[in-house]
Amino acid sequence: MELEAKISQGLKITHRKIVEQHRRDNQPLIFSENGVVKQVDPFTVAI
Repeated sequence: MELEAKISQGLKITHRKIVEQHRRDNQPLIFSENGVVKQVDPFTVAI
């Protein structure tokens, strides 16, 4: 259980840092969902 908690915490920190970086650079977040590439405005993503 401890390992899962550490991994979850690491993913949350990484998510926050990525969104903050894209907001600073004013760049869209680009990811793939079900094989479809999507672009998302970083200012619409909750941290």
